[in-house]
Amino acid sequence: MPAVESKRTIREVWIFTSPKAGTGAGRGEILRLIELCRAGGLTCRRIDNLAELAERVGDADRLPDDVAVVGAGGDGTLALLAGQLPPGSALIPMPMGTENLLARYYKYSPQAEDVLATIRRGDAMKIDAGRANGRLFLVMVTAGFDAEVVRAMHLTRRGHINRFSYARPLWRAIRRYAFPVIDAEMENAVAVSSEKAVVAGAGGNAPSAEASSPSQLIRTSGCWMMAFNLPCYAASLPIEPEANGNDGKLDLINLTYGSVIAGLRYLMSLPGGRHLKRADVFRFQSTKITWTSLSRVPYQIDGDYAGRLPVQIEVLPDHVTLLRPAE
Repeated sequence: MPAVESKRTIREVWIFTSPKAGTGAGRGEILRLIELCRAGGLTCRRIDNLAELAERVGDADRLPDDVAVVGAGGDGTLALLAGQLPPGSALIPMPMGTENLLARYYKYSPQAEDVLATIRRGDAMKIDAGRANGRLFLVMVTAGFDAEVVRAMHLTRRGHINRFSYARPLWRAIRRYAFPVIDAEMENAVAVSSEKAVVAGAGGNAPSAEASSPSQLIRTSGCWMMAFNLPCYAASLPIEPEANGNDGKLDLINLTYGSVIAGLRYLMSLPGGRHLKRADVFRFQSTKITWTSLSRVPYQIDGDYAGRLPVQIEVLPDHVTLLRPAE
């Protein structure tokens, strides 16, 4: 469970909005929240871009404890916002995105009245964050096929999206993605499935993948790499159900075989966690991870395309402060 701090008395609210987040539905709740805050005697400011946020934050190492920042958007918006705020800033998700993984995990509501209740009565709690090539993430970073789908969406996106918007990018990735091998090196690492020894060339695009006994430095390779801070993934797929946002570690899962057929097999084995027992699935915990590839492999951060490998990933323990949803 997240570490709970003492309750904060909030007197000023900043509402950071993402114009492109999700489908655009429920945007009226932002205006409703502004009305409720001002009617309740709170100072309320709406911020629509990062430049304005940076100007308001300035050189402050910490925001005053009576200031709360509402992130009205999806997971990418929250990660972007958390990366711009000084550590310790009180952050409240107001889910307006497509998946809203963090908000669903911690049970945040998009309704203005519920957000105001959290501003008034929510306890402060700390959670870990991750950083990938200098960019903050709260849920996950992945490289491989799913990141290629996100990249294709990024290249064609013009406004609000929903889950159906991914159909064309998904089909494009199915036809074109070659499943190149990704190499991972982990520091301060431990193998979760230490009983597995070596899975090596079984034909096709199947790289070797090793899981050693607990060690400080572990290397592995595969075609799907995912590192989780929270046990969340799109469409509620339970890929790494044991990830914990308060243990000071990232949970890496390596699905070694690379093909569309292999991907379908992994997908079909998700119910009941059967994929975690497969001989070609390896799991680790680490504080610092490096992914490289000889090919041009994309990676994504909390649902947003972030670039191509290599990427250096590290955990930031207790880096983000959330106000817990008020009951």
